[in-house]
Amino acid sequence: MNNTKIWGKVLASDETIKYEFSISGLYLAFNFFIRLLLALLAFPFVYTISPEVATALMAIFLAASLFYYGFFLRAANAYALTDQRVIIHRGWLNTKAICIDYQKITDITVFSPFLENILTGSGDIHIDTAGTPGQEIVLRHIPRPYEIRKKLEEIRRPNSAT
Repeated sequence: MNNTKIWGKVLASDETIKYEFSISGLYLAFNFFIRLLLALLAFPFVYTISPEVATALMAIFLAASLFYYGFFLRAANAYALTDQRVIIHRGWLNTKAICIDYQKITDITVFSPFLENILTGSGDIHIDTAGTPGQEIVLRHIPRPYEIRKKLEEIRRPNSAT
């Protein structure tokens, strides 16, 4: 994944990226194929009503799904662990960057739903900071959430001692 443009906008001059990631590729592929399968199952019923409409709807659905699962979700959900903070970049045309300094993090929770974990190996990481109720940041459907939590702890450990 190459998000050089994104990180160039938010990184401090003395800051380096230690690890970057996005939504799990297996999660995206699984959801794309489930939706494609459902569309293929519905196609014969719509085709009996109007072959032209069915073909046009299938083409539109396929193009929209390829864009959404193949590009948009990854581009709209970029995450980086730097030597100083967690950076979350959301959006594609309208964007939002959220930065959390390591010393402000109070809790990190991993949520790995059974089916999502078994089928795609992905899950969520919830990051809490001092002074806010509930989870402040949720990184959804990321690959190997327990490994990424370990990386986050390893990177932030020298900073939490200060």
